[in-house]
Amino acid sequence: MFTYKRAFGALRHPRRAWQWLFSHDYASPNLTPLPGNLFRFFPQLQRTRSWNSLVAHSQRFDRRFPEVGVVSWDESTLLYNYARQLQGQDLLEIGCWIGWSTALLGLGGCRLTVIDPVLAGAPPGEACRESLRQAGLADSVKLIGGYSPGAVEELTAQGCKWSAGFIDGNHEGVAPLHDTQAFVCSARGDCLILFHDVILPNIAEALTWLGREGWNVGVHHTCFFIGVAWRGSARPLRHIPDPKVDWDGIIQRNLPHLSAFPRL
Repeated sequence: MFTYKRAFGALRHPRRAWQWLFSHDYASPNLTPLPGNLFRFFPQLQRTRSWNSLVAHSQRFDRRFPEVGVVSWDESTLLYNYARQLQGQDLLEIGCWIGWSTALLGLGGCRLTVIDPVLAGAPPGEACRESLRQAGLADSVKLIGGYSPGAVEELTAQGCKWSAGFIDGNHEGVAPLHDTQAFVCSARGDCLILFHDVILPNIAEALTWLGREGWNVGVHHTCFFIGVAWRGSARPLRHIPDPKVDWDGIIQRNLPHLSAFPRL
């Protein structure tokens, strides 16, 4: 099973230890702030130091399930603003865990369908359902307890079409690429796809594949890097990365696979 601690713990570096000790929240100042009542819906969420000391942005996780974190504050703000931009459109989310990202997308106004095996009765899936209920989204979000890409292919066979997607499911091996390829089969002509954790080369490869297929691609410089692919009339948001972080240096020294993507 993929865990943030296993994947990103190795990125800690003694020269940056002082920065890591003082992890902070950041959000692009040109974007609409997150709703102030979010934490009411996620009472078990705990804040801690960054799980990536290359970028000292605070990490949050559910105390009951500490092995997997949620998107950072900056990334959360991006998702919420993308949902506001896509308000009223159909979005497919692959991977929801406790529903933090789902709540952000739903509160932003997207019509959501969500696929995650935890929704088939696992404790994180039940936590997701309860948080969505608290947020008033229980009746407006379609939750599917299944595995991608198979569940995506079933929806495609039923005639489902999507104007947007957020892919944050299985991070192992070729799974992100397979999820992407399945999603594209049901993507509308005007479509935008978001990827979490493009810090991982295999997830970046899914973005690269989309570029080869004629999509426009780019990356938001956030703690774990948000990838974006778009075509037709869809457009990415403008994001102002944290000025305290040496983004160019980090990519050049530690994440060269990201150098191929323009910064958004």
